[in-house]
Amino acid sequence: MGTNAKIDAAMMAQLRDLLGERFGELVQRYIEDGDRRIALLRTAVAAQDFVVVHAEAHGLKGSSRNIGANTLGDLCGALEQLGKELNSAGMPTLFAAVEQEFAAVCAELKAY
Repeated sequence: MGTNAKIDAAMMAQLRDLLGERFGELVQRYIEDGDRRIALLRTAVAAQDFVVVHAEAHGLKGSSRNIGANTLGDLCGALEQLGKELNSAGMPTLFAAVEQEFAAVCAELKAY
């Protein structure tokens, strides 16, 4: 995957070994759930709906860390914190970074 890998390769290998044929299902579910959360976040960030930002960023953080997408998990954690603090400063920029990282993670996942 190279040095710019978005996903922890060792974790992906463990998941693939553990899940076998259901690994593809996990990847598909992660992408679909992530797409839904990104859409909700896009609306919530624009509306400064801090409750939704906090909840959806938290959910995406957890699922991303579970598949080894740690940079995305960290970005979601920062976005989650802004929602918790009712702080809109930098929220659109941070969301843009989350969205970009999610797209890169999905591209990498599809390569597995």
